[in-house]
Amino acid sequence: MISIGFVFLISCKKENDNKKDYKFPVFVSGQSEFTDDELLNAAYTDYKYPIGFNVENLGDTTIYYVNTVSIDSLNKEKWIELSTNSYSEAYYWCEKTSPVGSIFKRGVQSEKFIEYIRTYNPSANTLQKLRAHKKTYFSRDNIDLMGTSDTIGVFEKDNFTMLDAKELIDYLWFVKNYYNSSSKMLSSFGVDNQDKIEIYHYEILIVYGDFDLSDRITLLEKVYGFEKESGLIIVSETTIRSINGEPY
Repeated sequence: MISIGFVFLISCKKENDNKKDYKFPVFVSGQSEFTDDELLNAAYTDYKYPIGFNVENLGDTTIYYVNTVSIDSLNKEKWIELSTNSYSEAYYWCEKTSPVGSIFKRGVQSEKFIEYIRTYNPSANTLQKLRAHKKTYFSRDNIDLMGTSDTIGVFEKDNFTMLDAKELIDYLWFVKNYYNSSSKMLSSFGVDNQDKIEIYHYEILIVYGDFDLSDRITLLEKVYGFEKESGLIIVSETTIRSINGEPY
């Protein structure tokens, strides 16, 4: 029994010694091609998104956008994020989304949203930023996020530019993925065409292995097309390639 344990310890130490030393990657603006080493370095370091990407410092809070399911738990058919320009309507939705007895800070607004921070939740000791989209900025009316439509919303900002469009798409990615260790952004840039603006996202999705399977790292290209006249946003997604990562 002693010899078996000794051999096991040695084999584990050897396996750890053979693991590659990954380096924090640096990607250039507008980059659209990536080596396998770059994908591995992004996957296995603390890298999350490129320099200049639109992010928030959330501290110990989380973000949640009020929606048709959160305000009515019996409504399971569609998941539509809500938008308004009214403090009172946003507050009503935040109350409906929260347990009875919750306490909120006074509402604040930005160009993007109206927000109420839930400082007390009877069900959990957490701070949460409950938000409604600002209707003059971005709306998802009648767009079911549980569906399969390639339309993601309407950019309502007047006379928006390519930089405005990129800021919105970067923000939406951040809200969805800031705590998701399986998703990392490699490159984000825009192209301004005559009647349409396109925002390109190159990102990786990591599926972690189990039962002697290696991790699987997939490089994705997502193109968000903005119609300049209507603000309608349509996304297309292409899988560029997948590679094996570290073994389980």
